[in-house]
Amino acid sequence: MKKIECLAPAGTLEALRAAIMGGADAIYCGGSQFGARAFAGNFNHDEMIEAIHLCHLWDVKLYVTMNTLLYEDEIKDAMKEVAFYYQIGVDALIIQDLGLFDCVRFTYPDFELHCSTQMHIHNAPGVQIMKDLGASRVVLARETPIEVIQDCCRLGIEIEVFSYGALCVSYSGQCLMSSLLQNRSGNRGACAQYCRMQYNLYNEDHRETISSVDKYLLSPKDLNALDHLDQLIEAGVTSLKIEGRMKRPEYVYLVTKTFREAIDAYYEGKKYQVTKERLDELKLMFNRGFTLGHLFHTNGKSLLNMNRPNHVGLPLGKVVMANRDGFTVKLEDELNQQDGLRILDEKEDLGYIANMIYVNDRLVNHASKGELVTFKDKRFVEVGSIVLKTTDSKLIGKLETFECVRKVDITIRVEAKVDFPMVLVLSDGTHTIEAKSEMIAQKPIKAPIEKERLFEQLLKLNDTAYQCASIQGNIEPFFMPLKQINELRRVAIEQLNSIRENDKQRITIPYIMKNYMLNSTFNQDWIEINKEEQIQNTNYIQCTSNPILLDKYPNLYPLSSVINESGQYLEDKTHVISEIGGLSVNDKPYATHHFNVTNSYALEFLYKQGIQCVELSQECSIEQIQLCTSEFEHRTGFKAQIAIFAYGRRDLMTSKTCVVNNLCKDGSKKNCALCKTQSYSLVDIKNNHYPLFGDTNCIQHILESEPYQVSNTNRYPMVLRFTIENEFETKEACENNHL
Repeated sequence: MKKIECLAPAGTLEALRAAIMGGADAIYCGGSQFGARAFAGNFNHDEMIEAIHLCHLWDVKLYVTMNTLLYEDEIKDAMKEVAFYYQIGVDALIIQDLGLFDCVRFTYPDFELHCSTQMHIHNAPGVQIMKDLGASRVVLARETPIEVIQDCCRLGIEIEVFSYGALCVSYSGQCLMSSLLQNRSGNRGACAQYCRMQYNLYNEDHRETISSVDKYLLSPKDLNALDHLDQLIEAGVTSLKIEGRMKRPEYVYLVTKTFREAIDAYYEGKKYQVTKERLDELKLMFNRGFTLGHLFHTNGKSLLNMNRPNHVGLPLGKVVMANRDGFTVKLEDELNQQDGLRILDEKEDLGYIANMIYVNDRLVNHASKGELVTFKDKRFVEVGSIVLKTTDSKLIGKLETFECVRKVDITIRVEAKVDFPMVLVLSDGTHTIEAKSEMIAQKPIKAPIEKERLFEQLLKLNDTAYQCASIQGNIEPFFMPLKQINELRRVAIEQLNSIRENDKQRITIPYIMKNYMLNSTFNQDWIEINKEEQIQNTNYIQCTSNPILLDKYPNLYPLSSVINESGQYLEDKTHVISEIGGLSVNDKPYATHHFNVTNSYALEFLYKQGIQCVELSQECSIEQIQLCTSEFEHRTGFKAQIAIFAYGRRDLMTSKTCVVNNLCKDGSKKNCALCKTQSYSLVDIKNNHYPLFGDTNCIQHILESEPYQVSNTNRYPMVLRFTIENEFETKEACENNHL
């Protein structure tokens, strides 16, 4: 039985070594370009070569993230990076951009491609589409529940699931808040983490703030599914993904080692449960509080840490005395010199490194639970403040040696005959090498080299990637200096290392060329509506995801919701689609901006799937739109049929988490109509109001403060979107845009 894959992160070579020592089956990392963690360490070309050699030596796969959106002038450079990764033997690329996906599939049909979670695949039809198009693996959206995961796993393609680490409150690939408000695109690796900032909930109808002591209304806890790995394994999941390319090596090692233990225990028929000691260690490395997330239907406040957006470590004690010279803490746990602390305060937390610890006015390097410790610090600290331990120096010291959790099994066979060189054969089950000694075996004058002594020398593998599964020998009495035997072992190991490090195993998945025709009938404006009062008396296309309106008004086009976990679509209808699963619909001429199309190759990808008109990404400038369309026409001879977003409040975030429900009711489904009966907004510390809109699928959309409008001097087909607008506002916007 093939075990589920333990997939670990690495932002540096040191973290990569930590993941290997911790027992990872595969590691994902980013290069210096086109990875969705612009602020991680990332790997230059020389480091990437070293990384691939290290991974393959230890029988670990290496996946490289190229999971950002690409603009037209970046495609050529991206393909140069792909060529480099292909040449050095990277095992797979993790890709978001549909254009890059298609280019790589065409150019390198034997290069394994994984659909990034940024590609926003969250239902079985979406998985099937990408399987049919040659993807080897789909990384499902973090929000995907276990039942949908099971459906996806039945489709005969590898499924990867996030199982530990940071969560996004918005669906990946569908968060534009950082991009639209600060010009830092999360889809291009530069997220400003607006979900980790302070907000108030505001009732716009009553003009009042909804009272809440906690202000981090969008900040999720960290995912931890360790105690539910059996359910994920039995669902058919291929790979368990640990988040953390920006985490320190010790974090990577400890989390990877814990997953290794849990996975191995399952296949040995043992029940694995994280001990309290190990859980505390995990919490000390990093945690915002743990949750099972939407993976196992965690909803409401229990999904979030609304009190703090950062690492909370473990409780250490409380401040019992403070003055201008320092403060005293009564310990609830042990404290060591160099531990990191955080003293919680309503206005601003205080960070502190325990360089100098005083107990009874005596300088110490350790204090025990129950003791009073004093820190000499002139910053203000309030009596009663909670103190957290955020770094444990003793734990870091224990972990930083990276004790090896597992090694590669090899078999050893040796032949030793007088007057012949000694022959050593090593095999890892796939590769076999044969090495011969420089010196011939001599007839022993006194004591021959005994078999046991020879085996003892050959089994000295501690400083290598290997452990011996079996050793055999055809040995007659002989003599050879131990130095020569050790040299033969070293040479043989180096030969096996070399062949393993440079091994490039690839399986070709034929690329099927698709032709397409563009029908100008569909090259026209369209309107998205969500309420009956927004329906217009116009000949232009009007679409909605509201099933009540679709039943009442047959002329409305179905708009496939941006979140459609059921994978159900209306039969015999012309659809406007918003996610990859919608490509399974027969009649789907229109694709919305949710596909994140930013280049001509992504345009062509969608045209090949039957789309006739594509709304380009809302992150594209007019100049980028012009370059995209002109390059498409130059390359293909067709005039690109696109639309641009011309009016409406754009989605800043799209989320399963309902802030209104969390604060106004108890978080249960029966209260989901709240956001439809009254108007609410999130208000940031600068008093910007972001309206909250709940769609008919109970998905919360955080909207722009004011409707976006663009001057359409090029007269591209337009998209107008109406969410919270009333009848008058809808009519006025249509008239202003000449619809």
